[in-house]
Amino acid sequence: MLQTTPEINTIIETATNNAVTKNHEYVTLEHLLLAMIKHEPFKAVIEQFGADADALIEDLESYLDNQTYLISKGYDIVPKKTHSLERVFNRAYTQLLFSGRQHLQVIDLFLSIMSEDRSYARYYLIKYGLDRKKLVDFWNANYTEIKDKKKGRTGSAADNILQEYCDNLNELAEAGEIDPVIGRENEIDEITQVLAKRNKSNVLMVGDPGVGKTAIAEGLALNIVTGDVPDYLKDHTVYNLDIGNLLAGSKYRGEFEEKLKDVIKALNIKGKCILFIDEAHQMRGAGTGSNSGPDFANMIKPALTKSRIKVIASTTWEEYTQSFEKDRALMRRFYRLTIDEPTPAVAKDILRGLKDSFEEFHGGSITEEAIESAVDLSVRYQTDKRLPDKAIDLIDTASAKLKITAPDFVLRKSHIIDAISKFTKIPVEQLDTVAVKNLENLESTIKSKLYGQDTAVTDVLDKIYVSRAGLKALNKPVGSFLFLGPTGTGKTELAKLLAENLGMKLLRYDMSEYQERHSVAKLIGAPPGYVGYDDGNLGGGLLISDVEKNPNCVILFDEVEKAHPDVSNILLSLMDEGIVTSSNGKKADCRNAVVIMTSNLGAADNEKNSIGFGRSLEKTGEDDKAVKDFFKPEFRNRLDAIVKFNKLDQTSIRLIVDKFVVEMNDLLSDKHIHVTLTTAASDYIISQGYDSKMGARPLSRKINELIKVPLSKRILFENITNCDVTVDYTDKIEFDVKEKFALYGNTTMIDENGYVVVE
Repeated sequence: MLQTTPEINTIIETATNNAVTKNHEYVTLEHLLLAMIKHEPFKAVIEQFGADADALIEDLESYLDNQTYLISKGYDIVPKKTHSLERVFNRAYTQLLFSGRQHLQVIDLFLSIMSEDRSYARYYLIKYGLDRKKLVDFWNANYTEIKDKKKGRTGSAADNILQEYCDNLNELAEAGEIDPVIGRENEIDEITQVLAKRNKSNVLMVGDPGVGKTAIAEGLALNIVTGDVPDYLKDHTVYNLDIGNLLAGSKYRGEFEEKLKDVIKALNIKGKCILFIDEAHQMRGAGTGSNSGPDFANMIKPALTKSRIKVIASTTWEEYTQSFEKDRALMRRFYRLTIDEPTPAVAKDILRGLKDSFEEFHGGSITEEAIESAVDLSVRYQTDKRLPDKAIDLIDTASAKLKITAPDFVLRKSHIIDAISKFTKIPVEQLDTVAVKNLENLESTIKSKLYGQDTAVTDVLDKIYVSRAGLKALNKPVGSFLFLGPTGTGKTELAKLLAENLGMKLLRYDMSEYQERHSVAKLIGAPPGYVGYDDGNLGGGLLISDVEKNPNCVILFDEVEKAHPDVSNILLSLMDEGIVTSSNGKKADCRNAVVIMTSNLGAADNEKNSIGFGRSLEKTGEDDKAVKDFFKPEFRNRLDAIVKFNKLDQTSIRLIVDKFVVEMNDLLSDKHIHVTLTTAASDYIISQGYDSKMGARPLSRKINELIKVPLSKRILFENITNCDVTVDYTDKIEFDVKEKFALYGNTTMIDENGYVVVE
């Protein structure tokens, strides 16, 4: 398909704009010639040829001003093309067709104009000595070089093209701008073997983002410069192709293709070149806005087959699946090399190798403990990223912060902990195994707020202590628990207290909402073929989305026995590997989460009346039997603990009443109202609200009925404030309201307890 170039399009646009500006009725041959002469590369050619370009421009301007028809003022009419102008373009395209080329050039227009015998354009060209044959010969010998100089390029044409669209990695290596590559010797050796092939000597590196694919290509260039490669590669040059630079400014059809052909031609002319294409999935579709035109991949396939150029490409597994596997013709031209994530030991060696470079750049020193902690902590807490990139990023981030605040710094483990805390939103205290003050007081703190369940609290915290000390497998959650017990005994409350005191986000899911098979899709996303499969986070499910946003969390599956059995299959993977996979393949890492499931299994059986002498005795072991009957062995085997919650006794109930009163006083603090219950009032509320089968929830409702409702009416309708309220009981609940202070004049000073300060 015959196409114009950006150069020709610019000339046409200039000629048309000139006619519009001068209010001419027609776009003539002379308008076109004037635009050609003003085009800098062509102007430079005819000037070096010996013609006076400025005088020629002046004559053409004079002719157009005096000899061209004008459009009447007041009419906005687009100038028309003259027949001679159409003949020139038709003749030029005919010449192009017979030449075998696809793109029109300025010289084609010049030759076509010289064929227009009866034209002022040809007259002026002859007047200034622009002979057809001599100018063509001069053009072929000098135009490319002149054009390159106008673009600021020097050297040969091939060098100029590669300089414009590629980065010479060999030159960067010689300048010391490439870091040494450590731990990838096997991968580089395998690449050198593939490059030695006669045909299809091309490598496609596939690996997760951050594993060091680009660094391997740079390492090959570094080895070539240092001579640490086989003889057949010692004189090769590695070029990093910038696809974005090829696409930039390619707004006309055929411009991208022209650039890419120039690059391929330049590589063939230079010889002994290795082309590195990073993010190689961009090859498919690059250069075409529709399915009708050739893209990067199709244009480069012939060169890949015959090994006229050697190519090293890199991409991720996701993009490989979506791009390369769909283009089998492209895939067969590459040798696929899998780049795995390095081990923590290798990653530490990589950081040690980069240590001097970072110290020189940031102006500080990096300790060995900082290197080891950067790798260890990133492996444990940055599970969505890969080594060595995530560890390098931690070192770089922490060093950058210190460079600003403390020049000549010493980077230590504490600085790495601070950096990763900002990345993951996990409190520093949880990351630093030395900082255990909060953990020391954790048990007493929770027990002071959760009454009658000391054994349950101890069982849970013991497992969390083991995890925090680093004695638990890294591929499992912090803890996986099944809370068993009657309703209202504090199962959900313990989950809330754990989240609050551990600095975690509480993610609560009511399993009664997931009783149907189709409702499970709300957790892990819709299956393929169903609505919502590709809808981003929603397509991945609520659980996947929430954990991705809050990896440091307490996940509460409330009343898990009500959920569909498919939910238990999800929980198996969660408890065993700490990973939940959505329907569209998206993974959520739960290894920094505490997983809690609550259940009332067995509680109903324990409440059934027995026959005979045993009717007054409480049944034991009914909850164990219920759990065994309901949950499969593989589910129970993955739990860290089955935590049993006891019925609340009278002592615990009294403490819970006091807790509810404290919470109520907190809500009334802004009104400076303080409520106190007498012993008689507490006893009455307990007698009315205590139910061994229902736990603390009926008690909460009774406090709301007997105290909160009457008190709220006094506050709203009697405007009571700044007072002490004593709640007593004789034959009914009574409220004794005493003001804390009186107003003196127009101003009153009140202390933090709500009392008047008298000066």
